[in-house]
Amino acid sequence: MTVQEPVETPITEIELEVRDRNCFFVRLSAETDCLIRLEELIHRADGDLLQYFSVRETPPEDVLDMAASESAIAEARLVRNGPDGNLFQFVVSGPCVTATLADTGAITRDVSAAGGVGRVVATVPAHVAVRTVVETFRTRHPDSEFLAKRERDQSPPVRTKSGVHTILADRLTEKQYEVLRTAYLSGYFAWPRESAAQECADALGIAQPTFSQHLRAAQSKVFTALFDAAVDDG
Repeated sequence: MTVQEPVETPITEIELEVRDRNCFFVRLSAETDCLIRLEELIHRADGDLLQYFSVRETPPEDVLDMAASESAIAEARLVRNGPDGNLFQFVVSGPCVTATLADTGAITRDVSAAGGVGRVVATVPAHVAVRTVVETFRTRHPDSEFLAKRERDQSPPVRTKSGVHTILADRLTEKQYEVLRTAYLSGYFAWPRESAAQECADALGIAQPTFSQHLRAAQSKVFTALFDAAVDDG
């Protein structure tokens, strides 16, 4: 008997333009003439969002000053300087475009802004109506425009190289992955270390011992996957 391979269902991708100055990333790009892009998004257990943005062409102190006056941002700090821009960590407890998309069931794929014009790309699962996502988004974020709808092949939910995400998804729990990713982005593994375990734990809204426990478990699983594969290939 012939066994049919499962057919991957294309996913719907939507793109929106945002000029709403109530959106922090849009206002920041307008007032400082910077280039800003979301690098990572993590949903914390307490409902807040942990966001990492790279910001180019503006001094870090200007970003932090604006973040300090933003009611939706509970915490903000500069993680590191780099050739591709400065990486900032934000704990977001109020309204934002990523929270809006999550509320509708859509999944954020890309958020960026330059010159006061933001671009948001999201995927919409088959059971969610695109019209509902767009209407909710435009209601919560005035001066937004629906630009395009495209059909895409299934894509991994995180920005990882081919094959790596599969290993992690198979072996790590969601919390272990979040802790490992946060530690990496925060410079915990850098030398000299750019963030302490307590700072990483605070960013995730968890206790430092809990962070360390999840981190050790995640590292063990990743190293096992890496070196087991090396032994098998040898």
